[in-house]
Amino acid sequence: MIFVVDSNIIFSALLNPESSVGEVLLDIHNEYEFYAPEFLIDEIEKYSNKIKRYTKLSNEDLKIVKHSVFSSIKFISENLISQSNWNKAFEFVKDIDEKDTPFIALTLELKTKLWTGDKKLINGLLEKEIDIAITTNELKK
Repeated sequence: MIFVVDSNIIFSALLNPESSVGEVLLDIHNEYEFYAPEFLIDEIEKYSNKIKRYTKLSNEDLKIVKHSVFSSIKFISENLISQSNWNKAFEFVKDIDEKDTPFIALTLELKTKLWTGDKKLINGLLEKEIDIAITTNELKK
């Protein structure tokens, strides 16, 4: 089974690889495949210093943790997502959080679910009767 992962899942795994998020994402025996838009790599890099401060990891240790997390994800170029899925995704999230558009667009493109811990996004989508998000607890079941 495949899932798209969003930023907050990756941040959670980086901040605490031994958390339930880290366990699922980094499980080498996982029956899941994880995907994300490529821009997520740049977004994580942008916050590397903040992550380093919170985790108290050295540059080298953070690099190792990032490599471990990133190696469990297949990154997809945003250019491979159809314009119609970009448009649908924007309509879904424009009044929730436009920054989630790439994740929703990729989710639609892959016809799967988005693994997220963003309650505002989950609830906003459910209010619109759009059931494409899955939480960590749901995924672990």
